[in-house]
Amino acid sequence: EVGVSYVVAHGIIYGWREGWWCCFLGATPSKQHGAIRMLVVKFRNRLAVSFSLLIILASGCASSKRDLKARDYWPSGSRWKQAALNAVKDRGTWIPLAGAAVVSIDHWDEHLSDWAVENTPVFGSIDRALTASDNLKSATTFAMVGTALFVPNGSGAWETKVERLVLEVGAVQLNNLVTNGLKSITGRERPDGSDDRSFPSGHASQAFTRASLACLNVDDLPNLSRGWRLTLKTSFQALAVGTAWARVEGGVHYPSDVLFGAALGNFIATFVHDAFLPTDSDLRFGATVSRGEYFLSVSTTF
Repeated sequence: EVGVSYVVAHGIIYGWREGWWCCFLGATPSKQHGAIRMLVVKFRNRLAVSFSLLIILASGCASSKRDLKARDYWPSGSRWKQAALNAVKDRGTWIPLAGAAVVSIDHWDEHLSDWAVENTPVFGSIDRALTASDNLKSATTFAMVGTALFVPNGSGAWETKVERLVLEVGAVQLNNLVTNGLKSITGRERPDGSDDRSFPSGHASQAFTRASLACLNVDDLPNLSRGWRLTLKTSFQALAVGTAWARVEGGVHYPSDVLFGAALGNFIATFVHDAFLPTDSDLRFGATVSRGEYFLSVSTTF
């Protein structure tokens, strides 16, 4: 019921913002765009918080009594190293990072940016691209929060719904801190010349942090078919990709800005998840052969 109400309300507000309802009422879209956009953001944020609290209260904080100490919530040194290695090796990190390096060759970055702004092949106009980047980025927030709330409570540290949400919000804030720091250090001017905070793209890094966390949450959902997992994860990544490309069409970022932002967001999401939550990478396999006898061992860390 809440979801249906949100879809209807969002459709009405989006239509107003794009000019459909403004034309009916005899007003111009430009006069109402800023105010309506602010209302949409406030409405979306309040709905997300309210929905999250309702789900958390309904589901409870834990599935069973847990006997945990403060040290259980902080990873060991080896866990930090393994998490960093996993994040670097993840294709969601190194593929866009390599892409950022490639488009930086021989001014391809600037040429692609100019072409995207001039043609706006996906969103049709600069204004629509900028609006879409905000909407798509917000959708990744719903993806992250929604999937986190559907993951069953566990008995380990950071394995209740509340703790998982706190951890993932922390990952998003860590990404914001790193992104803003890099913006200040690099001082790259935006394609439209509005300021010198182009690299890396904050929209892209935020969207990919949330989308990557949502995909990792999907991996932790039990009794979900492979087809549904692929569909959900592809959809979440598409939201992040759309956010990033919209920033290029909007003329506020170069392709390398959003590609590096994508790599950064995925790295931080994977790093935080694998450092604090159980992963399949904790499994260790071993084999021993001696005088005709064969031994296979499997071990895991908790």
